[in-house]
Amino acid sequence: MTNRLSAVVGFLALTGIGCQRTPHLIEYDEESNRRARDAPLVVVGVVDGDTRVGGTVPARRDPKYPMQLHRARLRIENLLRGSIAERSIFIYYFGFAGAIDGPRPVGFGRDPSRSVVWLREEQGVYRTACDGWDGCTIPVYSGAHPQYAVDSRRPLDYALVDLLLTRGAGEINDVQFASEILRGVPDHGIQDYVISKLRHLAETESGDVKSSACSQLWIYTQDSIGDTLNHTAMEAVRSANCRCHTNPTNWPLCE
Repeated sequence: MTNRLSAVVGFLALTGIGCQRTPHLIEYDEESNRRARDAPLVVVGVVDGDTRVGGTVPARRDPKYPMQLHRARLRIENLLRGSIAERSIFIYYFGFAGAIDGPRPVGFGRDPSRSVVWLREEQGVYRTACDGWDGCTIPVYSGAHPQYAVDSRRPLDYALVDLLLTRGAGEINDVQFASEILRGVPDHGIQDYVISKLRHLAETESGDVKSSACSQLWIYTQDSIGDTLNHTAMEAVRSANCRCHTNPTNWPLCE
């Protein structure tokens, strides 16, 4: 009996089951949400097991609207900012519990999904750096990047571009990867770096992924980013043999 009990306790310790307390968290205010990308910890990982914790609570902006605390497991693959010893943690966030109409809300669902996540530590637990509308995660459909090491001398946006615009390991859905490319990446002040990444994709990929990379390159040829960058993008379009035309709404359609 003692051996069986020890085995159960050991299993619970390994899985974290039975060790989770419910923290007394409060939904972020608007200023905290606005500064979500300043959070001290940024990781890439696979999130699963998103579950509701307790009942709904009144929203800070509208006490008549319900918010729901969630807890999910995050298996960390890459550390982009800050320091953390654990490689599997639980994270918390407040999600909308009523009807919504607007941009993407924060949330993960039960199925495993890979994301960049901005985190804060509070009351001994980790929570996403935003609640409600999602300003603190970026879905990653380019696969896993187990060998990637962030260059701490560069701004974080370089790492985001590297991860989002580089085909990684494991099973990758090319339609989702292509959609990720079309959504764009943070490029303020580093458009030349983004163009080089898109050029590599356009030259080495095919199908939907190549089409999306070509479309983004074509947009850079038209944007007001300076003649030098426009020329760099045009050279990339030619080098990758991108064949683009625009539809009636001036959105590029490329092959």
